[in-house]
Amino acid sequence: MEDKNKSRTYPANSIRVCIDSDIANDFQGKFYSKMNREPVSFRDFGELIVLADKLFDMRGYPQTFQEKRSFRGMAARKGGYATPELFLEDEEILAKQGARYTFDILVQSRRRAGWQGVLLSEDGIMHEYQSEMELLKEIDALLAAK
Repeated sequence: MEDKNKSRTYPANSIRVCIDSDIANDFQGKFYSKMNREPVSFRDFGELIVLADKLFDMRGYPQTFQEKRSFRGMAARKGGYATPELFLEDEEILAKQGARYTFDILVQSRRRAGWQGVLLSEDGIMHEYQSEMELLKEIDALLAAK
């Protein structure tokens, strides 16, 4: 596994999710992104999605296809295609491991106010998803099989 990781590149539109525990049909842990210096802790799947989406919005990558509204005034938005600033190297991200499970989420697009992409499990199997609900079902299946 180590040799594969040395030659593997980690896309900027991916997050490495490290699950440390799963409680009451949900899980908690940290996620890592090349676009963020520090790990981001989450308490459940919903918080994982919200925090990752905020990171993507802040960096402008992957670009959202729908402008979010706010009743608190206009939020600063990045227009056009963004080349995000990267803070972590591939090897740093790939070395991170959760106590219970580790997987990578590649967000290929954010159409229809949701995520579409690929979930890569620890054993290297790719699972495509077309929404956050499909992603949650795939993650639940991986955790149940472990």
